[in-house]
Amino acid sequence: MAVSEKDGNVMADAGGPLEQSLAETPAGRRVRITGHRGGRMLRARLLAMGLNLGREVDVIQNNRGLIIVGVNGGRVALGRGISQKILAEPVAPLLTDRPSG
Repeated sequence: MAVSEKDGNVMADAGGPLEQSLAETPAGRRVRITGHRGGRMLRARLLAMGLNLGREVDVIQNNRGLIIVGVNGGRVALGRGISQKILAEPVAPLLTDRPSG
């Protein structure tokens, strides 16, 4: 992650091919939050909802307007605008998560 020198906003590296906005993530995927495109107020709002950098979240629902993510055993509803500002990368499933048999 790169930090903007102007105001310290957390931004994503330009070279991350798997990184995308949360709005582009289909339902049923688990992702890790890697950055955001916004200022201090956005960062404060995300922290208040438990969506800090490095947090893994489950995308429960993603339709045209509303995105619901699972965070800390609860659910958080996000509008399209804020979800487009959150950057995330897919999380590879652990070997222990694979079904046995």
